Amino acid sequence: GSGSNLCLCTDSAGMPVHLYRSSPDDALAVAVSSLKEGEFLSPWIDAVEGKDGRWQLPQYPCEVKSLPDEDPKKKRWTPGEYDAGVDNTDLDPNNNIREWGGQKMWAGDKPPRDWDPQAYPENIRALMQVPHMPGQPVKEMFARMKALDPRPFQDKYFEEILRDMVPEWPALLRHANYAESFGVHSEEAPAEWTEHVEELVPALYPTPRPDTVTICVGLAGCDGSEHSLMIDRAGSEYDSLELLYAKDQEGKLIQILPFPNHGMTATVFHTYSFIPPKGTSSITPFACFKIRGVWRGSSVEWNPDVGSEDMQWFVDMSPEMRTQLADKSKLQAKSKSQIASLRYPKGQKAKPVLWPENSWEGNAAKARTWDAKLG
Repeated sequence: GSGSNLCLCTDSAGMPVHLYRSSPDDALAVAVSSLKEGEFLSPWIDAVEGKDGRWQLPQYPCEVKSLPDEDPKKKRWTPGEYDAGVDNTDLDPNNNIREWGGQKMWAGDKPPRDWDPQAYPENIRALMQVPHMPGQPVKEMFARMKALDPRPFQDKYFEEILRDMVPEWPALLRHANYAESFGVHSEEAPAEWTEHVEELVPALYPTPRPDTVTICVGLAGCDGSEHSLMIDRAGSEYDSLELLYAKDQEGKLIQILPFPNHGMTATVFHTYSFIPPKGTSSITPFACFKIRGVWRGSSVEWNPDVGSEDMQWFVDMSPEMRTQLADKSKLQAKSKSQIASLRYPKGQKAKPVLWPENSWEGNAAKARTWDAKLG
């Protein structure tokens, strides 16, 4: 179909979902209603770039089409913004003005005696304050999104930068460790893949943002008629990238993303950007291929004072967790002292259990004794 494109990014796979509507001024409710669980609608889909190079959030017409021109609701609005006392009002069956409040967390008209809103995080308390807006579902949705996290409304590229590892990172790390157990290739030690080096060695490069780094592997912008990458190579015709990840100065995983293969057409370039955790002084890129194995790229120095707020859990990790994630040969002095101070409980011998003679366990023990005698 024709029309303006709405790009929505899913949190799970990171793949764009494209929806269409006839024009940017059309209400977004129809497009939003086709969203699936886990999909994110960016407030910047119709953003415009100003003369100063800065992007401005778009403005949309009122979603309620039948309002007269003098109605205070009938004005253009910006995602995340609303007018309290205006957008959250409508008429009741008696034609009286009715004002809607925020979301309540209890059943019935009155809160329970032990109700304490301070028990909830600050962003959840802000979400509960956002009122219902009759006839304006998209405006209400954006207002709730901004209450939960205002950062995506302040930065056009917020959702394109990873600030924390994906929830399944422990399983991906096990996958990477298993692949690395067969050896790690590099530009200096490519094994039998000498002609493939430029396609397999990952790289890191800084971005205009002082806190963001980009990791990539492959050849960007190459053409099949100009480069042999699109020609079948013996032994790697069906190879594909599985993981693209990075480690810090102690060999700890700081970011990882899977790249599942969904078809016969080879993807020749993979990349993403992320904010490393604080305390990172060096970053090393890795790429794991299904057939050609794991490849290590060149390390880059990083400012340890700059990092992601969402990865504070990584900065504050326990010595036990550091022992599991770090390379012991690369541990820094502070980490070594923390790990050396660990005291593990002494192991205790398992005491024998005397089962009753007529119990299932007792009969099973007798059976094992008889089997041993017969054997």
